[in-house]
Amino acid sequence: MKNVICFSQMMGVLFFCILMSGCEKGHNDLKPVTNLDSGLVYYFPFNGNSIDQVSQETYDIKAGTYDSDRFKQPARALRLSDTTLSEQGMSIGSGLGEEEGSLSFWINLEELNKFHPLFIKAYFHNFSARTSNLYVTTDGALVVYWIDNVQDFTVNTPEVIKPGKWQHILLRWAKSKSSLEVFVNGKKVLTNDYQNDLILDPTEPPEKMGYSYNYEGSHTGSSNYFRGRIDEIRRYNRWLNNAEVDKLSD
Repeated sequence: MKNVICFSQMMGVLFFCILMSGCEKGHNDLKPVTNLDSGLVYYFPFNGNSIDQVSQETYDIKAGTYDSDRFKQPARALRLSDTTLSEQGMSIGSGLGEEEGSLSFWINLEELNKFHPLFIKAYFHNFSARTSNLYVTTDGALVVYWIDNVQDFTVNTPEVIKPGKWQHILLRWAKSKSSLEVFVNGKKVLTNDYQNDLILDPTEPPEKMGYSYNYEGSHTGSSNYFRGRIDEIRRYNRWLNNAEVDKLSD
């Protein structure tokens, strides 16, 4: 009888081990699918040119040159720093204000003594009437701004942006999730509620990258310029999963 009990206990332990082994295997098989081409709206690797890898169109760049990227490869990143001209950068938007999306890019700023505009969507000749805005402050915080039909929203990250070094920035937002998240170098630095009910003509207001105009008074104003390098800009029409966020920040 004692031997029968021992045999039953051994069989129970064996069955438990087999069951746990199967569960562990099933867990490993459920890794998130990463497809960095899915939902891609535009992609600019800036390999000595400004060709969008999705549409294969060459975009006009004002006051820009090509410089080394984070791997020190020459002419593989876009440099913007000429503040003597009336405008610089490209006419592309972040997608902020839409119901769902993600935006990924690398930056290396020259300094932080002025604002660094990244992406802005604003009415023509009046960049104070914005519908979305993304920029770096003088203390290194990343500011995200957007509006809907009811109110406007402004959220700030901690002071995480540093001059003179390459850093990866990724935003993802979804109305269905009621969430906006910001990552810097793969680390989440901001989570905020996200809602948007604004319906805009897709051709208005225009979108800019690397340049903005701010009114200082009723008749005077000054321009803000991005000063540094930017690279690997990717915009998606969907919420990227965590595995995709990690892959882009590598």
